[in-house]
Amino acid sequence: MLMNRDDDDAAAFACTATEIPRERYTSRDFLALEYDRLFARTWQIAGRIEELREPGSFIEYRIGDRSALIVRGGDGGLRAMLNSCPHRGTRLGSDCGQFAGQIRCPYHGWRWSLEGKNSFVLDRHEFPDMPDERFDLRAIACDIWAGFVFVNFAPDPEPLVDYLQPLPGLIDPYKPERMRLTSRKQAIVPCNWKVVIDAFNEGYHLMGTHPEMLEWKDDAAMTYRPFDRHSVYGGGGEPKPSPRLGIDPEDVDQSDLLALKVQGLIEAMPGYFTPDDIAALDELKRTRLPEGVSAGEYYLARRRNGAAARGLDWSALDDGQVLGGDVPLIFPTLLGPIIGGGWFAYRARPNGWNPGSSIFELWTMEELPEDCEWPPTVKRQEHEPLGHDWGTVLNQDFGNFENVQRGLSVPDGPPLMWNRRQEACVRRFHEVVDDYLFGSAGR
Repeated sequence: MLMNRDDDDAAAFACTATEIPRERYTSRDFLALEYDRLFARTWQIAGRIEELREPGSFIEYRIGDRSALIVRGGDGGLRAMLNSCPHRGTRLGSDCGQFAGQIRCPYHGWRWSLEGKNSFVLDRHEFPDMPDERFDLRAIACDIWAGFVFVNFAPDPEPLVDYLQPLPGLIDPYKPERMRLTSRKQAIVPCNWKVVIDAFNEGYHLMGTHPEMLEWKDDAAMTYRPFDRHSVYGGGGEPKPSPRLGIDPEDVDQSDLLALKVQGLIEAMPGYFTPDDIAALDELKRTRLPEGVSAGEYYLARRRNGAAARGLDWSALDDGQVLGGDVPLIFPTLLGPIIGGGWFAYRARPNGWNPGSSIFELWTMEELPEDCEWPPTVKRQEHEPLGHDWGTVLNQDFGNFENVQRGLSVPDGPPLMWNRRQEACVRRFHEVVDDYLFGSAGR
């Protein structure tokens, strides 16, 4: 898969302490390395548990040429199997669906239980004498955290709970396992998948791409925490104008500031707040704050009271998590802002063998009370990246992606640069990619 490049040549793609080669985003050879050493060895999010409710329900997860089937078994358990018949290699399921009590190959009619055990081979006596297990579907690692279903194609991967550290301790207070999909949109984006991950893994671009947010968001207050593999950034959730605007704090009307933040969030990320939350927040826009009460104090109290009225327990969330939340990166493909009550998650991965194309998904999720029944499973919607209203923020980001990819493809362009603080999570992401491609993690 390395297309006759040895490791010495491949190492030319690696980042340094100050620079990042632009060929990482444009080279098919580098994409081959990612498929061979990164996506073959990492835990990746394949879907959500609410997509796999009944015995026989399945989803397919594709990454490059690899394909996995994740199936709800008759015993209620989840299993992942290579999506390939052991006889002649036929794909057994695509996208998502429901097996009627068994898995059946459409080519020669072989059959397996929902757990992947072979139950029928036509004229088996005419095949070579082999152990029964040779006719089963090949299992791959599968596990669950936070309502996400993960798969790993490696033969003996580290446990998911170890791979995820330290994210569970940071994210579990939001109760993501109680969240359910409210929408799922997909688009084919004309840029490398890492262009997408980079864009959502820092706040440095707010001034250039989302300047209207600076009226109510203090981007200078954002903090960045890169870890061994994953990262989290956030902060700046309290309504406050960016110091870049040069506004005297004494000139800020707290009621107007609150209205700006609420309206900005509703327009920027539709689906980030629930309908009940939006109604309450819309009411805030018309509210004159009591004397001596800041926009942040009023907004915080209103959000906590609204959550309690909906039967949600946010006692484990600190004020920063209720005001602004966090933006975690679950390496390598999923990131996006999580806040009390919901998650606005982006998933990006390569689109086949074109390094200048990626599959982008937006998953909006809502926290449900403990006694609430699961809502109907939402269907994936296909959209054009620039032909659909994704909300202010995503519309602006999509407007950048093709230009970024075109600029990266300019011949003889110099290496790219890091911002040491505000792009610390971006840098760490690329360092981890390199560890899988050129270091010990990929061996």
